Amino acid sequence: MKLKEIRNANDALFEKAYALYEISFPEIERRDREDNIGLLQRKDFRFSALLTDEGDFCGLAAYWDNGEFLYIEHLCTEPALRGRGLGAEALELFKNTSKEVLLEIDPPKDALSERRKAFYERCGFSYFDEVHMHPAYREGDPPHPLNVMAYPGRPDGKTVRKLASYIEKEVFGRK
Repeated sequence: MKLKEIRNANDALFEKAYALYEISFPEIERRDREDNIGLLQRKDFRFSALLTDEGDFCGLAAYWDNGEFLYIEHLCTEPALRGRGLGAEALELFKNTSKEVLLEIDPPKDALSERRKAFYERCGFSYFDEVHMHPAYREGDPPHPLNVMAYPGRPDGKTVRKLASYIEKEVFGRK
């Protein structure tokens, strides 16, 4: 598997990736199309297609690289391909960097969120049970509670504050 960075909305992979993004995440957890296009030129943001070894589109990874850590904001695979280990394979691409890898999940409170937490733990990520409030993607929407997971090592309050500050200041541009 490999990541193919998308830097232009005219890239043929952008439409596939954005369509998958829209069906994989509820509106409250994603940017609108124009906001996403606006981020494509940012040096610290990557909107990348996941490609099989044969070069076929199989998923999306939207993440931030601040030089110190990687923050995986969105990761998903094509619905027809789920359950085949592609998500775990994609995470290996991030784990094989020399940076700490951070991501957020919904607080585990139902079967789906418990399965998601268990998936990331099987992939080597550690969970921090203190909830933080992720800023809203759209004006008028409320912030939503999320938990942080990290690789390698266990996240702590300092890690959560570091990520929350980065999200607030850099990802959302709110000083």
